[in-house]
Amino acid sequence: MKDQISRAVALFRNSPDKDDVELHSELVKMGIDRKLSARLIEFLPIAYSRVMLANSGARFTETFQRRLPTGALSAKQPFSSDRVWDAVLEFARAEVARGVSGKNLLALAGRSPEFDAINQLLNKGAKLGNIEFTPIFFPWPESGPPADL
Repeated sequence: MKDQISRAVALFRNSPDKDDVELHSELVKMGIDRKLSARLIEFLPIAYSRVMLANSGARFTETFQRRLPTGALSAKQPFSSDRVWDAVLEFARAEVARGVSGKNLLALAGRSPEFDAINQLLNKGAKLGNIEFTPIFFPWPESGPPADL
């Protein structure tokens, strides 16, 4: 899985103007399974954001919900229930430990909904230590975006 994560990270960094559906499509064209591609698009920005902000005092949720094919919301699920989460988190931590540039870290972290929310809250005067997140919502079903998007 490390190779697929590495290719996804490179795609994020080399394609800052592509949206998530376009990135997903590119990963699938590279031969990465649709479901794994969807997890990489969802999890990588969050993992990088959390690694960058690990000592900030912000409290991150350990759960997420997603849209089901029926349109309903799933029950809350722990990130740790998905093997991809642990792998992307380990990959992000390893990059930080190797001294990857802030620019390269931000290329992924900056796409995280939590990172965006923190920026908005800080601009309104909030303190990092006072921020606590609710479960993240993923709009795609587990299989990824509909093929016709």
